[in-house]
Amino acid sequence: MNYKKVKYLNVFLLLFFTGLPLLSQVYTEGESYFGRNDYIEYMCGGLPLIISVPHGGDLTPSEIPDRTCGTTVTDSYTYELSQELRTAIFESTGRYPHVIVNHLKRIKMDANRDVAEASCGDPESAIAWNEYQTYIDSAKLIVTRDYEKGLFIDLHGQSSHGPRIELGYLLTGSELQLSDSELNTPTYEDKSSIRNLIANNNNSVSFSELLRGDNAFGTMLENEGYTTVPSLFFEFPTDAYFSGGYNTDRHGSKYGGTIDGIQMECYPDIRFIEHLRLAFADDLAAIILAYLKEHYFTNLEDFYDPSLGIEDGLYLPPVKFFPNPVKDIMHISVTRLLDMEIINLYGQVVYSDIVSADTDISLSHLTKGIYIMVFRENGEIVAKEKLIIGLDR
Repeated sequence: MNYKKVKYLNVFLLLFFTGLPLLSQVYTEGESYFGRNDYIEYMCGGLPLIISVPHGGDLTPSEIPDRTCGTTVTDSYTYELSQELRTAIFESTGRYPHVIVNHLKRIKMDANRDVAEASCGDPESAIAWNEYQTYIDSAKLIVTRDYEKGLFIDLHGQSSHGPRIELGYLLTGSELQLSDSELNTPTYEDKSSIRNLIANNNNSVSFSELLRGDNAFGTMLENEGYTTVPSLFFEFPTDAYFSGGYNTDRHGSKYGGTIDGIQMECYPDIRFIEHLRLAFADDLAAIILAYLKEHYFTNLEDFYDPSLGIEDGLYLPPVKFFPNPVKDIMHISVTRLLDMEIINLYGQVVYSDIVSADTDISLSHLTKGIYIMVFRENGEIVAKEKLIIGLDR
C-alpha cells in the first residue's frame, strides 16, 4: 500500500467536507466568522471589494508543526494595515469591505501557496488553508450575487526591493517591459488576473492603460506620493519584482469569473511606522474607492450607507487647515487644545506645537515635499492629515 497516497487522499477528503459548511453559511456584514481554533477570520463586508491578508498572522500553535518547505517570512503589520484600511473605508462609505485574515504565522501555514506547500503535508495546517480559501470563495459569491463584479486585493509586504509598492497582475517584470501594442494582445491579456476588467471596464481602456495609464491603480498611488510599479511614472521594474502569487492566480479573473485580482506589496515604512501606516490606510481607502468608481461602478456612491457609519452628532472633525499645498503660512482651526507634530516621510518630527482655536503657522523653513500632520489629545491620536509643502498637486 502507498501510505503517502492514502495520506494525501485523506487530506483531500477532509478539505472537501470541511469546506462545504463555510460555503453554505449565511453571513452578515460587519460580523466576524472564525475557522477551527480561530486560526482563520472572515470579516464579512457589503462592498464589491475583498481584501486578503495571508502572511500577517502571529499564532504558533504547538499542534501544527513548523513548516519544513517553502518560505516562512512574515509580512509584518499587514494585519494592522488591513484593519486600518477596513476602518477608513467604513468611515468613508458606511460599508465594510470583505476581509479574510490568516492569524497563523507563516511558519505554520502559508495561505498564498497551494495546499501541499502551504501545509507541508500537515492535516491541521491544511484545514486552516482550506478555511482561508473557502472564506475567500464565500466572499466572491456574495460580491458576484450583489454586484456581479468586484475587486480582490491580496495584501503583502516586501522589504527587499526598496521603498516602493509593487502591484502584481500575473505578468513578469520582463513582460511589463513590452510595448503597449504587445501587451494589448490575448497572449498577455488572457494570463492577467484582471482579465475580466480588460473586457468590461467603464471607459473601454486598454490593458496597458489599466496597468500604467493615467487612471491605473499604480498611477493613482503615485499621485498621492507612493512610488509604485507598474504606473504611469514607473512603467516596469528592472530588478526583482513580485508579479502575483497563488491567491491572485486563483481568485482573480485569469480563469474566468468577474472578480479581478491584484497582489499588493507594501514597503516597510508604510507598515512599520504607525503614523505613516495610518495615513497610508486613509489614502489607500480613497484610492481604492476612486479606482472602483473609475473602472467598475460609476454609481459607486449608490452602494454607500452613511447610516451605518459614525453616529450623528458623535463625530466632529477636530482639525481644519488650509491651504494645502502650502508654501508659507498655514492656517489651522481646531475644536480643542491639541498637540501637533509635522513628520516627514522618514519618520522624523520636523515641527511640533500646541494648537488651540485658530492658529497661523509659518512653514517656509521646511523642505518641499509630502509630510504627515499628527494631532494628539492626552497622548491619543485624534487626527492625521497629509500635508504638501511647496509643491503643486
